[in-house]
Amino acid sequence: MLNLNTTAVHYHRLLNRQIHKSLPEELANDPRLHEFLESVNQAYIEFQEDVGRAEHILEESSNELFESNRELSRIAEKKTEEAASTNKLLEEVVSAISEVLVQVDSSGTIIYLNNAWETVTGYKISDSLGKNWKDFLTSATSRKKIALAFSTGAEVVEETVKIQTADKTEKWLGVSLRHYVTTENEHVGYIGTFIDVTARKKQEEQINQLVEWFNESTEAVQVTDEEGKLVFVNHEAARRLGKNPKQIIGNHISTVEKIFEDQETWKDYVQELKRVPKLVVNGIHKRYDGTSYPVEISVKYYASHGKGYILAFISDITERVEAGKKLQLYMRDLEKINAELDQFAYVVSHDLKAPLRAINNLSEWIEEDMGELMEGDTKEQFRLLRGRVLRMESLINGILSYSRAGRIKPVKEKFLVKSVVDDLCENFGTKNPVRFLIQGDIHLELISEKIALIQILQNLISNGVKYNDKPEVVLTVGWKESEKEVDFFVSDNGPGISPEFHERIFIIFQTLQSRDEIESTGVGLAIVKKIIDEKGGKLRVESIMSEGTTFHFSWPKDSEESSQSDYLNV
Repeated sequence: MLNLNTTAVHYHRLLNRQIHKSLPEELANDPRLHEFLESVNQAYIEFQEDVGRAEHILEESSNELFESNRELSRIAEKKTEEAASTNKLLEEVVSAISEVLVQVDSSGTIIYLNNAWETVTGYKISDSLGKNWKDFLTSATSRKKIALAFSTGAEVVEETVKIQTADKTEKWLGVSLRHYVTTENEHVGYIGTFIDVTARKKQEEQINQLVEWFNESTEAVQVTDEEGKLVFVNHEAARRLGKNPKQIIGNHISTVEKIFEDQETWKDYVQELKRVPKLVVNGIHKRYDGTSYPVEISVKYYASHGKGYILAFISDITERVEAGKKLQLYMRDLEKINAELDQFAYVVSHDLKAPLRAINNLSEWIEEDMGELMEGDTKEQFRLLRGRVLRMESLINGILSYSRAGRIKPVKEKFLVKSVVDDLCENFGTKNPVRFLIQGDIHLELISEKIALIQILQNLISNGVKYNDKPEVVLTVGWKESEKEVDFFVSDNGPGISPEFHERIFIIFQTLQSRDEIESTGVGLAIVKKIIDEKGGKLRVESIMSEGTTFHFSWPKDSEESSQSDYLNV
């Protein structure tokens, strides 16, 4: 291959011969022409060099372009794979969504549905595409409403509609659709979601039913959130406050309840409610006209969807409070009367006993003065005289005991039942031999009026011994615990009591035998009955003639735990 210089000279000679052939010799030999030709030749040589360099550069650029194209192909292939993977993942995500994703055109014809449609409605996607979604609605009103929204081009369509599923059941769907526009900003339809809200609608129906029931209730009902805002009051609660529910709902609880005017009191109250199943509180409600009235409120704390609510049932206790005040007055009057009665009884007792003691002393003095002259009928008459005096004094003491029974202020204490019975048996003195039998839970403890119980048992045991006709007296004392009380019994092996006297024996001063045969005041069993009646217990007699008698009585229990743990008196 000729180099550029050789090519240039070759081109120059050919041109030179052509010039000599074509031009006059004088012009062909003109130096200026040759200089021009030399310049042209030089420019051509440089052009050839530039072309060579350009070809070299082009060759290198072609190689780089090839490499770049191959890299771009690889990247494009990778991105295509990534896009396919992303699209597959997106399809899986869309298929797994529990909400129905839907796309419809501007007339409502379904263009796209995800798998949730089949789960919610039971209809196949392939059968549903191309149908107008309004055809699935059961309500003509809902269809008209949706059609109007589509025809007016509403940007947002949000409704709760009822549809009929493939198995002919009905479900509620929450519809939320928005404009779907092209890149040219052309509205071509809607895209959005259908959510199954059937469970929520049923809950709403139940809540509405409860609200209706609450509004029909004669009991005041209100619901407050943890911040103290009233979220519901029924008609009765509003009526008592002299307002309508709309005026009350949304306000703070302090606007209707005086005790919560201090915000800290409300906070403490809510914390207490969270710790216990329920509370019963006393408060003061404020009416619209500025007056107030006392209330008793049964309240319970409920947590729902991450929020806390306080449900309250409110009772107007105005009458109860007024009755309580009257009762307090009556109690003070009664205490005053009782004190006067005690004083009267003491005075009467003293005034009655004084002459009796004088008669007794006088009879003793006469007997001492008479000495040996006191004999026969006279001595017996004086013995009877002193016996009647002692009987009269016992009757006076019995009357005093009966009048005080049940009127002494109760003092409750904790004690073992068996310990009380053992003490009574051990300390009971009598001339005749007595055998005691004990039946009952030896570990049973009571919190009750110990002295009153001892008084009852002492009288029953005393009667069982005093009127017994057997050589050996056998007394059985027993008890059995039930849910709210303890059932006691005292049984003897005496002569028994005829059924016609089972009521009479509890009447004061009534005895079945002559006082000359067995000295008795007839007050013991009357005191027993009076105490048991005062405590709300029951007393009954079982007897078999010649075999014995059993007295049964119930004694109320008192819980060791104070009932105040279930109440909060504010």
